[in-house]
Amino acid sequence: MSKSVRNSRKQHRNHGHRASLRRTAEPAHIKPRPGPTARKRKRRQSRARRRQLLVLLIAAVLIALIAALVHQPSTSGSTSGTGAASDDRPLETNITHGLISDAVVAYRDVVADYAEQNGISEYTDVLLAIMQVESGGELDDLMQSSGSLELPSDSLQQEASIRQGCSYFAHLLHRAESESCDLDTVIQAYNYGSGFIDYVAEHGGKYTLELSEKFAQQQSGGATVPYDNPIAVKRNDGWRYAYGNMFYAKLVNQHLVR
Repeated sequence: MSKSVRNSRKQHRNHGHRASLRRTAEPAHIKPRPGPTARKRKRRQSRARRRQLLVLLIAAVLIALIAALVHQPSTSGSTSGTGAASDDRPLETNITHGLISDAVVAYRDVVADYAEQNGISEYTDVLLAIMQVESGGELDDLMQSSGSLELPSDSLQQEASIRQGCSYFAHLLHRAESESCDLDTVIQAYNYGSGFIDYVAEHGGKYTLELSEKFAQQQSGGATVPYDNPIAVKRNDGWRYAYGNMFYAKLVNQHLVR
């Protein structure tokens, strides 16, 4: 091969190599694409940021809920500074805790309406507990309030019984307030009559089971009858005086949450 031919071929190869380099070389202003490891790292960082945002969002919601609960106003109330109205039992809780039967709960709106009419809305739960003890929601005279009108037992129908029961309880409350007696005295007086309020006022103004027993003993002349309620069985092996029910306030209170 002649020297001129060899030079010619060498120039051709060099020219082709330079052309190939020009075709494959990327412009200097284009950044190289990240490799697989860099892409995985970015995805991990993105997921980590999303998790952090989610945690912060959940924390903010929890803080808002806690703040709302802390600042929620109390549902208990009172009408004056006397012992009968300063009781701090929570309202509505007897129903949510299942202490009142469905048969009684069915009359809740009616009881609430008549309680409001008598200015004693904060005692709606107490009135429901009284109904629970008096009838369990199963009798016509739901609150057994006929006697407070000096009528024969069971003379009133459902709504009339509730209306009179709420009115009578309001009367006892006002009487107890004037005598500075407590709420349990009012509840027991619903069974005994307003004379029990005077009796408690003369003996310190605060209900006790002992005062309830002594009052019933006086009114019954000491006569007793068997009574197998668990409260009585625990107290005295199962009896009560033959006047009203000396355990009445205890019976009502077991259907309330203090």
